[in-house]
Amino acid sequence: MNYYFLESQLPKSGYVDGSLTFMPELETYYSQIHTLLPVDTVAEVLLDSSIRNLKNDYFHTTGGAKIVSDAFKALLEQQKTDIQFIPATLRYHNGRPVERIYWIAHLPGEIDCFDYERSDYGRKAVIAASVHEPPRKLIKVIFKAYLDAEKVDGREFFMLAHVLALKPIISSEFYEICKKHQIKLNVTPL
Repeated sequence: MNYYFLESQLPKSGYVDGSLTFMPELETYYSQIHTLLPVDTVAEVLLDSSIRNLKNDYFHTTGGAKIVSDAFKALLEQQKTDIQFIPATLRYHNGRPVERIYWIAHLPGEIDCFDYERSDYGRKAVIAASVHEPPRKLIKVIFKAYLDAEKVDGREFFMLAHVLALKPIISSEFYEICKKHQIKLNVTPL
């Protein structure tokens, strides 16, 4: 099976970002939380001033939050994922609410499914050796990635363990489903 990195911006639309606030307030940076958030957690995103009309069905903030539209969420809920959906209120820089409903797609864990043998990445010999002789070293540069589909275990939206990347991964099959439902996504082959 083929997989894609899910990119944060659509072609010709520019990068989408904004300031993110959680209620109740988090005790640490969001990107460092690898557990479920309390069930009453909600989020608010104030988009950067350059964003005038949000059309994306997915983007992530520089703080690591993955934000999905209500339509994308509905498709994700039909798939095997480990996502905790957090309600999010998104507003343009002038305070006007965005036109659609959005959610934070919180992924508390990462999947250790990177194929160290077949993939091509920076410092390959050193990093591959650390798999068998901890501590594990992070992959920072990927030239070509392959995944162990057995370890992916049918998940359709996940993050890679031991790889320094903010981008989630989806399968080519799920991407085709999204296109049929006119979900606006931008992907890059692994």
